[in-house]
Amino acid sequence: MEQEEQVVAVLPEVVEGKTVAEAEMSKEVTAVEAQAGQITIASQSDYEQAAAFGRLIKQKSAQIIDFFAPMKKAAHEAHQNICTREKEMLAPLISAEKTVKQIMGDYVMEQERKRREEEERLKRLAEEEAEKKLQEAMELEASGQADAAEAALMEADIVDSASRSVVVEAPKIKADGASSSIDWEITVVDNSKVPVDFNGICIRPVDTKAIIRLIRASKGQIQIPGIQYKSVAKLSFRK
Repeated sequence: MEQEEQVVAVLPEVVEGKTVAEAEMSKEVTAVEAQAGQITIASQSDYEQAAAFGRLIKQKSAQIIDFFAPMKKAAHEAHQNICTREKEMLAPLISAEKTVKQIMGDYVMEQERKRREEEERLKRLAEEEAEKKLQEAMELEASGQADAAEAALMEADIVDSASRSVVVEAPKIKADGASSSIDWEITVVDNSKVPVDFNGICIRPVDTKAIIRLIRASKGQIQIPGIQYKSVAKLSFRK
């Protein structure tokens, strides 16, 4: 009965992290470097020999490049393959994170909407109160009660000033490992209407980064011709 022939893969011998072929080439190039330092030129013949040695150096360099080319190609392909697999595995997590951030962001923006509504409501109440005081002052003045009219007018001024400074604090929205903030995004840019500079800052050609800085500095209150923007929630997670 014939024995089956076994095929055994023969791996290149490795010495100190290098294959035998690589170790041999390493010795050769080291010798070439040493020889280069010993060259002296005193004649045309010496010059020609030095040139020949220079050609030998270039040939050795080409051999080294050719030797490592397949390994570099294989390593590059392996790296690309790993990156592709990593990207495929991360894709569902990236999508999931985007979904969670969107849901949380919607909640943050809903709380911000309620905050703005309450702020506007309180401002309207203060404005209405100021209008009442002003009307009262006018009626007192008409009836000859100058002192009372002056007092009512002062109250109207105080309430009017208060109405312009009404601020409702944003609700505290916290969670371990997560942070949120309100930011702004530009939605429309009408180049024909955007000014050359605004508040001393040159924004022409239209510099959206500079415009965003202006919007943030005003906390979303600034109005710039040709620019429309909206508030958005920014979410981030820690590991």
